[in-house]
Amino acid sequence: METVIQYLLLALALTSVQISFTESRLNEKRRDKTERRYHAVQAKDNMCEITNRESKVHCYCENTAIKTATRADCWVFNGGIDETDPIWTSFSSQPHLERLTFNVRSDGALKFIPLQVIHRLKKLQKLFIHYATLNKIEKKTFTNISTVREITLMNDKIMELDFSSFSNLPALVNLTIKGNKVTEIQRDVFVDLPNLRYLDLSSNAISLTHDGCFEHLNVLNDLVLEANLISVLTRDTFKGLGNLTRLDLRSNKLSMIGDLTFSELWNLNELLLDNNELKYLSERAFDGLALLQKLSMTGNQLQSINEGLLEGVRGLELLDLRNNEIELLTYETVKPILENLKMKTSVLYLSGNQLNCDCRLSWIQLLRNETKSEPLRIAIDDVTCVPNTAKNVGASNELTGDIVQDQKSLKTENLFELESSSDVFQQDGNDEELYGESNPSYKFEATLKPIPNQIALVDIPTESLPCPGELIQNGEDSLMLSSKDESYWQPNSSLKILSSLSLVLTLVIINFVH
Repeated sequence: METVIQYLLLALALTSVQISFTESRLNEKRRDKTERRYHAVQAKDNMCEITNRESKVHCYCENTAIKTATRADCWVFNGGIDETDPIWTSFSSQPHLERLTFNVRSDGALKFIPLQVIHRLKKLQKLFIHYATLNKIEKKTFTNISTVREITLMNDKIMELDFSSFSNLPALVNLTIKGNKVTEIQRDVFVDLPNLRYLDLSSNAISLTHDGCFEHLNVLNDLVLEANLISVLTRDTFKGLGNLTRLDLRSNKLSMIGDLTFSELWNLNELLLDNNELKYLSERAFDGLALLQKLSMTGNQLQSINEGLLEGVRGLELLDLRNNEIELLTYETVKPILENLKMKTSVLYLSGNQLNCDCRLSWIQLLRNETKSEPLRIAIDDVTCVPNTAKNVGASNELTGDIVQDQKSLKTENLFELESSSDVFQQDGNDEELYGESNPSYKFEATLKPIPNQIALVDIPTESLPCPGELIQNGEDSLMLSSKDESYWQPNSSLKILSSLSLVLTLVIINFVH
């Protein structure tokens, strides 16, 4: 009996040892699997040489040896990556990275900014994150990073920028938050950025810019707000931007510009207001812009320009008013910048408007002869006007209408032929030169649009341009008259008819010659 008991105890002991050994082996396998999963992409494998197909991030470096790469382009392919994923620790294998890019290829694959990586890279200068799903930049997300000079967050579905989301970045020069869904810019979003020169907030949904939202950006040179929904601007919108030299407000919803709106921008050199909905410009809208050289307002709904509008921008060398609804632009309106327009580098664009053919446009013809600017001559050649003959002379309505229609067809054909000629390319080149190489995104495009009954202004002899019923002519102040004629001219109805018939005869001759 005792022998049986001994055998049973021995069997039980052996079984216990077997179970213990088996459990130990299983635990060892589990640990080994865990270590393989969590350590396969750590420093020993190098972030630039990750071959594990299960890895959610793959990076390509210009140098793959450990601690030699200065640039890495990382692609995030699979969804579900989080801040605790072991892939982030592998970035310590390349501590000398200066440029780091994240391109997200799967929607929702990256929903946060990998700050643990950014703060670990002590030499990082440029950071790019494209096509992530960030939604909101939280308070102090980008803060206390001493080396980063450029941050680009493009197409990242950002809807909100919290207070101080960009703060204490002493080296930051360029900041781009483009192609997102930001709806407003609050105050104190950008704080302690002592070297920020370029801020691009284009292609968002910004409809509200709080007063003073840029007031901490004292050295900013270039502000891009293109392609947003901004409808209202005030003087306080640009408070603190005394060093701004370029402001891009193209493709917004602006319908008017009030007095002194840009008066805080003492150093502004270039102002772009193209493709808004501008209908009204206050007479003092541009007061305070003493250094402004380039003003573009093409593609708006302007019908008239106040005579005092250009008084505050006497240094203007480029004025683009194409594709508006302007019916009259007088000598008195342009007089503050007229001498500038005679210089070699100046240009004035007026094509695509509804200018009335009368003697108040004769200064344009004289300017063409006096200017040294070839781009301006080409631009003036494109200026068309609509004759008011049919309104003033009932007897010649039918004839004038036929001639004008023929001229319309002829000039429209010629304009489109010019569009494809080398002259246009030469003109475009000059335009880009005027706007500077630092502004490659802004290019002049052909904006000619058909206007009913249009006639090329340069094809009409100056003496054939009819005058309105009452026109005070002063040879001292205007180029529209000979210096010998300083009297008041108030033509009667007979003179009006003679002037109109003269214009009709001229058009017949022009049409015959062409």
